[in-house]
Parts: sequence; C-alpha cells; structure tokens
Amino acid sequence: MIELRQVVKRYANGADTLTVLKGIDLRIEDGEFVSIMGPSGSGKSTLMHIMGLLDAPSSGTYVFDGQDTSALSKPQLARMRNQSIGFVFQNFHLLPRMNAVRNVELPMLYGGIGRGERRSRALELLGQVGLHERAFHWPSALSGGQKQRVAIARALANNPRLILADEPTGALDQKTGREIMELLQRLNAAGTTIAIITHDPNVAAVANRTIHIVDGVIVDEVHAP
Repeated sequence: MIELRQVVKRYANGADTLTVLKGIDLRIEDGEFVSIMGPSGSGKSTLMHIMGLLDAPSSGTYVFDGQDTSALSKPQLARMRNQSIGFVFQNFHLLPRMNAVRNVELPMLYGGIGRGERRSRALELLGQVGLHERAFHWPSALSGGQKQRVAIARALANNPRLILADEPTGALDQKTGREIMELLQRLNAAGTTIAIITHDPNVAAVANRTIHIVDGVIVDEVHAP
C-alpha cells in the first residue's frame, strides 16, 4: 500500500536548509499495523505528513496504493487523501462549534456525500465506537477518551484503507489509552491498515512492526513475536 523510496525532506531555515528526512526507504503492506517511534525532532511527524499526503518529499518517491504521488495534481491529492486516508491526532482536532455527529460528518461533506447518508453513517460509526448516546453532545461536554473516539469515528467516515494516528493516546490517562488502542486493534483486525506515531513503548508494542527513526534516518525495525 505504501512505499517510500529514498525520501528526503528539506525546509528552508533562514539562510540555511534543514534536512529532516534523509533518504527514507519504507514499505507498509495492506492490512499491517505499524508503529513509528523516535525522539522529539527525529522526523517522525514529518514522515507521517508525507504518508498522509499533507506534505510532499523534497526528493525521492512516494507511491500510495500503486500511484506515484508526484504525478498527481493538488486536487487529485486532496481527493485521494479524503477518500483513502483517515487521521487521528493527539489533541483530537474536533471543531468546538459542531456536535459529535457533525464532526464525524465533515469528511463525507467534503467527499460530496448527501446529507441523509452522511447523518446515517455518522450515527452508525459513533455507535461502533460506543458513543451513540453522545452523538449530539458538544466536544466541550465529552471526556478526552470520548473525544478521541469521535476522532476515530471521523477518521473512518469515508471508509479509508489507511488510518494514520499521531500520538493517539498522548492526551489520555493510561486506562483510556488502552481502550483506544484496543479499538484500533479491532479496526486493524477488520482489515484497515494502521500506522501510529508514538513515544510510548507500550503503545508501540501493540503493532505488528515497530520502526525506529533517529535524526531523519530509520535505524531499526522490530517485528512482534
């Protein structure tokens, strides 16, 4: 599903150039559950942004689902991102002036899905993550774990083949974090490819494969027993 070949990412830093990723080679197969670990500033979030089509490599090749992404226009990339990738972030990124069900509907709205179908699917997804009774609550009335469940339901809105999660348990207590990871495991068992960024070895251990990145370079890969 995902293949990065010698991916480099550079940013202008005043008169200097900062190289964040330094020749990344990475392949993630359909249906895998992969964790990416590394210290702060190692390049792991930049790597996720490239994998999620939120940013582009400075050089190298990124192939997503058999398609060389460098050959795609911005509208084509946006459509691929909307239809094929779901995102889960540490701080949830829910819109505060929309209730839970409307937050879940957003990706479908951008995907051109009709109002009735959007509402029906959003309610179904909130039920799947155990929040049907909270569907019309505002984010301010939800706990951290409930907000993350809404975010996961939103990530699933367009039936993505890939979920990218950046520190999905980072703002949660230990018990709630375990519940979120169990939910992601169930999604993976149902066929969704999942890649998570985490600093927590207990979270990383849930994945089938852990990739360690340091200073923009993959230094190690560990497969679950």
